[in-house]
Amino acid sequence: MKVLQVTAVPITALRFVEPLMQALRRSGFEVELACGPGRGIEAVEAEGFPVHRVPISRNLFGWRNLHAVGGIRGLLRDGRFDLVHVHTPVAAVVGRAAARGAGVRVFYTMHGSAWGAGVGAGKMFTLIERRYARGTDRIFTVNPDDAKDCVRLARIPEARVQVLPAGGAGVAPEFYLTEENEGRLKAAGREELGLEAGQPVVAYVGRTTAAKGMGLLARAFRLVAEQDRAAQLVIIGGPVEGDRDAYGRERFLSEVDEPGASRVSWLGFRDEVARYMAAADVVVLLSDREGFGMSLAEASAMGKPVVATNTRGANTIVERDVTGYVVPHGDPAAVSNHTLRLLHDPKLAAKMGAAARIRARRFTREAVVDEYFVAYEAVRSEAGRSATA
Repeated sequence: MKVLQVTAVPITALRFVEPLMQALRRSGFEVELACGPGRGIEAVEAEGFPVHRVPISRNLFGWRNLHAVGGIRGLLRDGRFDLVHVHTPVAAVVGRAAARGAGVRVFYTMHGSAWGAGVGAGKMFTLIERRYARGTDRIFTVNPDDAKDCVRLARIPEARVQVLPAGGAGVAPEFYLTEENEGRLKAAGREELGLEAGQPVVAYVGRTTAAKGMGLLARAFRLVAEQDRAAQLVIIGGPVEGDRDAYGRERFLSEVDEPGASRVSWLGFRDEVARYMAAADVVVLLSDREGFGMSLAEASAMGKPVVATNTRGANTIVERDVTGYVVPHGDPAAVSNHTLRLLHDPKLAAKMGAAARIRARRFTREAVVDEYFVAYEAVRSEAGRSATA
């Protein structure tokens, strides 16, 4: 059985789709990827997956998406795929438009919806899903609220909606460390970063855009730095092609201002995220909206307490005041106060981290792949029956 995965950018494939691709290949599926331009294509190809470069724009109304629809439609015509699996909203529109009339099954993983993003965006997202969901065999969501809105707002039959237990990929095994191994990794990460023993560290992992809360993080860390002259902020990530209102290093530092700006380590994208997350005492994610929030789940697996804004993803991952704190949007003082409390109370941080490590057992990669395989095997079984009929 041949499957085409579709993403707007390669980084989505690397972080959220490749684990599924690997598992499918081990189970005898043929798997290929169609995605837009960007960093990471070569890494997917290095794993032995055929990659088709199509000009997907992350702007839904970008003219390149018309060409992308044509390109994917050509793949479906020439490649004789049995199933198309689309990921993230724009790629989902492009891929499903291309799949119409192609005689293939269609899956969609809704890594993040716009239903929690405001009236205008939510209405548009609802209209799009009402239009395209009719031709979608299975919709996977990464939190229960999105699943409910698929049924309530987009009028999708409940039987076609499935909630994944841990985002689109689940937490990678390297984040599930024993406390002893986590201690060794922490020491190595802190040494690489040039941190002093006992120096308090806050970490952020992900894309750096306004929607990811980088402006709020800058204002909050400025307050943290005023209260704690030793605190360090480590940022692992950066903007990617097509990001709206992106934050680069200089913009972020200018908004942090002194004394905090000189204590920001901007690492950019790194392959070994676990090392730097291990070096942190607290992990933050301050997005305007978040379908899941993989960095929160990864931090939990490593026994790190978190501070996050009130999103659907954070409410799925964080047990409030037990594994971390959930704070209001746009409140740098609340972010700062809760972060400082964790930095200055090691016993509290350790207690929350231990609780987070236990909670993270539900976020494994295996749990997500198992959920996917229920749907994939149903399609493969049906294809087998059709072939022998």
